[in-house]
Amino acid sequence: MSSPVFLSRSPADTRAHAARLAAGIGAGAVLRLRGDLGAGKTTWLQGFVAALGATARVTSPTFALLHEYRDGRLPVFHWDLYRLGADTDWSLLDLPEQLPGDRGVTVIEWPDRYPGPWPEKNCRDITITVSGATRRRIEAPAP
Repeated sequence: MSSPVFLSRSPADTRAHAARLAAGIGAGAVLRLRGDLGAGKTTWLQGFVAALGATARVTSPTFALLHEYRDGRLPVFHWDLYRLGADTDWSLLDLPEQLPGDRGVTVIEWPDRYPGPWPEKNCRDITITVSGATRRRIEAPAP
């Protein structure tokens, strides 16, 4: 079954889409955020984190691997796996053990770089595709 599609015409639309999803999100959710470089993943996450009430500036954690936003309704743990490759020793990272469970929400960019396993429940896939200079096609579960 495919996810509903939202057509964003601007960064503000992209953030608003994320805010709608955040309104119904609960602790333990794992969001696998997909999209090419420049697709708008960070813009989407800015709307998501802000809608949860966090005041921190949301940036891409490409060089840090993980950013945490803890001052909202739910803590958000934002992973970026872009720099991890096939030679990554995933046993050292132990990603499943790092997921916060009922302590917050996990958002993972570039989830296809992780070989798994993923939690069997509470995983949602969000895909952002560029369809114009400011337009984006966002596939995500209904908020």
